[in-house]
Formats: sequence, C-alpha cells, structure tokens
Amino acid sequence: MTSTLLDVWQSAPDTDTTAIVVPDGCRDLIVRKTPGEKPYWFLSSLDDHTYEVSIQAGVFMQGLRLKPGTRIDEERLLATVQHEELELNTLYCRIDNYSRQLPTVKEVLDCLASGVFSVAAAAKELGMSQRTLQRLMMRETGRSPTYWLQLARIRRAARATRKDLPFADIALEHGYADQAHMSREFRRWLNVTPNKLRADSQRLDLIDQSGFS
Repeated sequence: MTSTLLDVWQSAPDTDTTAIVVPDGCRDLIVRKTPGEKPYWFLSSLDDHTYEVSIQAGVFMQGLRLKPGTRIDEERLLATVQHEELELNTLYCRIDNYSRQLPTVKEVLDCLASGVFSVAAAAKELGMSQRTLQRLMMRETGRSPTYWLQLARIRRAARATRKDLPFADIALEHGYADQAHMSREFRRWLNVTPNKLRADSQRLDLIDQSGFS
C-alpha cells in the first residue's frame, strides 16, 4: 500500500440516495462507474463546510483517501487513470508516483491537531516562525495553518458531543471563547448546532471515520 494512502471506501446503493460529506482534511481519488459509461476519475477538494451529494441507484463509487497534507500532481495523476478500469495495486503505484507528504508537513499537522490554541503557539512549539509555517502549509497543502488548526478543533469538539457534558464545558476544553463561539463554528463547518449534532448519530459516525485529528 502506498505511503500516502489512509483508507479505501466504496458505495453501490440499490436506490437513489443522498450522502453527507463532512470536512476531514483529506483528498480522495474517486472513480464513478455508471452503467454503460466509461469510469470517470476525479479528486475531491479540501472542504471547509458540510454538504450533500446525490447518488443514483446502480452507480458504483470507490475512493482512495489520501492522508492529510498530501501534495498531489493532479493533472498527471488523473491523466494516468482517466476512463481506465484499474486494480488497487496499480492505483497504489500511480498514487506513489504522483503524490508525496513531507515529514515536516506531518510534524506540523500533528502539532496543529494536538490541542494547541493558536498558530503562534504551534509555530513556537515547532521552532519556526509563523511566516515560515504559513509558506510551508500553503505550498504543500494549499491551505493555511489556521485552516488546519480550526479543522482539528471542530472535529475534536464534535466528537466530544458524544459525552454527557455541558456544551459550555466542551467549548472551553477545545479553545473556543464561549459556547456561542463554538455554536457558530459548528454551523459553519458542520451545518448543525452542537445540540442537533449530539442527536445525529449518522453525522457523528462520519466524523469518527479516518481523517485529520
């Protein structure tokens, strides 16, 4: 298996359905196979909000989820797979050829996901300037350190709603100014309030899946 691959998933619904996509810090190489058509390959984006995708009955989809912080040569990777039926081992080789994750980027992401409350604190812990940190993450991931910090925070706080704790305590524990601040961030990233998320086991299960933090 390729060093930048995190997970492999697939779906093949018998009836028309709607899938919820939550921000997870990962990009996926996805193939969509519609009966009577050639396979269509595409790369998902790095999301900063939750949205829904309609999937028709009989459409097979498979995704190879790449690790957070993976830099992808999109044009060349897609050119080698487009309209092709490929075995997983072949796909692993293509991904290895056209993607990378620098050890420094992994170190930064681990730090930003560790619970630090600011980019400044992360930069200090990593022993680099905020400007260097900004340049590195924008070059390698296309997203700022603030994006990664906020994503890690919202995913940790979302998982914490499974606990029988007051939302004000969860907000404080995860670095939000107060419960109202956390609620605004929940609506922005997850399109639900903390109270509704606590009752939404399907969305919580998605957040528990492999991804950043």
